[in-house]
Amino acid sequence: MNNKKLIAFNMYNTWVSSPKWPNPYKEMFSQLWISLSLYKELSTILQTTTLDITDLLLQKLPPDTPIDALLVNFQSTMEAQLSSLYVYEDFLSTIDVLKQLWYQTAVVSNLSKPYSYPLHHLIPKNTFDYKILSYEVGSQKPDQQIFDYLKNISWYKSEEIVMVGDSFSSDVQWAKNASIDAIHIDRFSPWIVYHDGYVSISSLKKLLDLL
Repeated sequence: MNNKKLIAFNMYNTWVSSPKWPNPYKEMFSQLWISLSLYKELSTILQTTTLDITDLLLQKLPPDTPIDALLVNFQSTMEAQLSSLYVYEDFLSTIDVLKQLWYQTAVVSNLSKPYSYPLHHLIPKNTFDYKILSYEVGSQKPDQQIFDYLKNISWYKSEEIVMVGDSFSSDVQWAKNASIDAIHIDRFSPWIVYHDGYVSISSLKKLLDLL
C-alpha cells in the first residue's frame, strides 16, 4: 500500500459509536406499523436527501395519521442517542499520524442529516480533507456514483485510495467494485488478517502498520 494518498473512512462503528440506544427512526416506523417496503423507501429518502422526518411523514402518510406525539418521542430519543456518541480513542491519534505522513483523509458515509452531529461537535473541523455524506450527494454506498464523487473531488485514482469501514456490503464490497483497496475494521479480532481482496484490522492504529 505504498502508493496510497487518500484514506477514506466510514463513520459509524468505524471511528464513532454509541451505546445501544433504540434507533429513533426504526422505533417511530414500528409504532406507525408501516410496511417493510415503505420502511425501506423512507430510510433511503432520509439518507439521500436533506428532508427532515416531519416533512417526510407529512408527504408519505395519510393526512389523518396521528404523528405529533411520535415526533416528540422521536426528538427525545434522537437527542439521547446523539448525546451518547463517542469517538474511538484510536481515531484522532491515527489521523494525526496520517497527516504528519502527508496522507489526505475523507469521510464517506451513509447517514441522515441528524447523524452528521459528530462531524460538527466531536472532532476538529479540519479532521477530514473531504466529506462525502449520502444525504448531501444524493447517493448511498454501495452505489458507484458515490465513489465517483469521491474520486472527482479529490482527483485521486482508484489505486491511490483506501476505504476503511466496518460494513462488508457498503464498505468492503463497494470499494472492491470500484477497484479501491478495502480495509475492514473488526474490533473483536486481535489480528491483521489478509483475506481475498481485503484486509481486516482490529483497530485504526493497525492501519498505520499497513501503510
